Amino acid sequence: MALRHPAIALLIAAVLLMVPSLILGTLPSHSAAHNLAWAGQFADQFRAGVFYPRWMADSFEGLGGPAFYFYPPLPFWLDALVSAVTLNALPVTYRLAISATVLLWASGLAMHAWLRREEVGGGVALLGAIAYMAAPYHLLDHYIRGAYAEFAAYAFLPLAALGIRWIADRRRGGVAILALSYAGLLLSHLPTAVLASATLLPAYALFRAWRATGAAPAVELVARCALGAALGVGLAAIYLGPALDLQGWIASEKLWTRGYSVETWFLLTPERWLKPIAMMELIARIAAAAAIAAVGVLLLLRGRPSGAGPRADAAFWALLSLWCLVLMAGLLPWFWRIVPLVAKVQFPWRLMVVVEFSTITAICLAWAGVWSRLGRFCLAGAVAALAMVLVPLASSISVHVETGLNQAIPPVQDAKEYLPAGYPQDPNAAYADLSLGLLSNVPVIACMPVAEICRARDERFGAMQIDVDGTTPTTVVLRRFFFPAWRLDGATAIVPTDPLRLVSFVAPAGRHTYRLERGVSPAERWGWMLSGLALVLLLVWSGFEWRIRRS
Repeated sequence: MALRHPAIALLIAAVLLMVPSLILGTLPSHSAAHNLAWAGQFADQFRAGVFYPRWMADSFEGLGGPAFYFYPPLPFWLDALVSAVTLNALPVTYRLAISATVLLWASGLAMHAWLRREEVGGGVALLGAIAYMAAPYHLLDHYIRGAYAEFAAYAFLPLAALGIRWIADRRRGGVAILALSYAGLLLSHLPTAVLASATLLPAYALFRAWRATGAAPAVELVARCALGAALGVGLAAIYLGPALDLQGWIASEKLWTRGYSVETWFLLTPERWLKPIAMMELIARIAAAAAIAAVGVLLLLRGRPSGAGPRADAAFWALLSLWCLVLMAGLLPWFWRIVPLVAKVQFPWRLMVVVEFSTITAICLAWAGVWSRLGRFCLAGAVAALAMVLVPLASSISVHVETGLNQAIPPVQDAKEYLPAGYPQDPNAAYADLSLGLLSNVPVIACMPVAEICRARDERFGAMQIDVDGTTPTTVVLRRFFFPAWRLDGATAIVPTDPLRLVSFVAPAGRHTYRLERGVSPAERWGWMLSGLALVLLLVWSGFEWRIRRS
């Protein structure tokens, strides 16, 4: 039954793996507070017809924050769809648990599709997909880190590899699969996309080119892969454009302090790890187990023919896993400095997403290519090395479950890196301290000099209706954090106050009515234009490819 209906089997596995969250709701974790702070606001705007919510009006005690100008939207789009389908009947904490279950199921379906294309057999593909869903770091991402966006990236990595394989096999749709899956990776979690772009994707494309039958097919393969990746970047431009262009308007330096520097978290430099180190010790165990499994695959394949087939592919994926582990360990620190953007990923152990995909793929391919009883026994030992890590992982998860039993709903918390650039944060404050005490007595509206009428009325999603009547020009300050996307009907200019970075403008003498609302920034317009162009080009290419292959 499972082989005939793998989607059902994978759904059952996803539900079983997510039982604690489905019963208790979102459990306390590193990022649970941010997920809860944003998911409810994002879904409310989405249901109201705002397709791409970017400004979180309720953030920072109602001053608003630009989280989704910089944070990838795709996982929250999924949660917004769950909210719409369920008529918003579920509390956010339970809805996020359902959304995470859907993402886990999607990752299993993607891994199963990838392994089936690798021709490992239905049973092995199903077991490999379940292993991918239950991989230690994958579960750690959900239960301990609460890394909802990174958790979503697991669903797109197998599809990106599948797109490259389809291109190598000269099948229709390979470029489209690569473009859509790469866009999905970028729209889910940018650090994982950067790391995959520096390791897995180019390495696998070059490996398939090396396996090609000649120079011309190899060049064509690389060119098609580059086209797919470029179209993927274009499709994701609606997010990437504003995220890259508007960095200077937030406290982005908080994203790369010592606690978020790759040099702090190399596996072989535990003296640099910041306390508490329990999670890092667990990640180190997971990395060691993956290394044992990958080395086991290579030893099993040693001395066997290196021609085409599962054995050569298994060796590639095992070597890629070990290469990523070497990078995580800090044995090649120059990699994190000279490869563009990788130093911005904060934690080198984010590569565990690539490591788990590569290791499980290697084991499945080796299983399909080894028929001796001894070989299967050795592979079973490699699987056991990974499974053994689940014991300490389960112990760590149980702590979060116990906390969830005693604490109904995790606290809601915004991320301080999305405070306006220049806002006077306390440099010695803890991460959860947003330094908002300075704004505790700031009124909704203030006019200086005092005007006869100076009032404001809050509207949905941060908008305001403003009435000012004065005999002289007056400076109006609103209880809204400044961001360049704000638009004010009737006003010539909006500027931030110093140092609190609030919305401010000068109203001329006389009676005036204004409306403050979020407009579309030039970066957003360019992003939409580039994404639209990429979509058109992808459709044109797909149509051209379909006609050429049919003729």
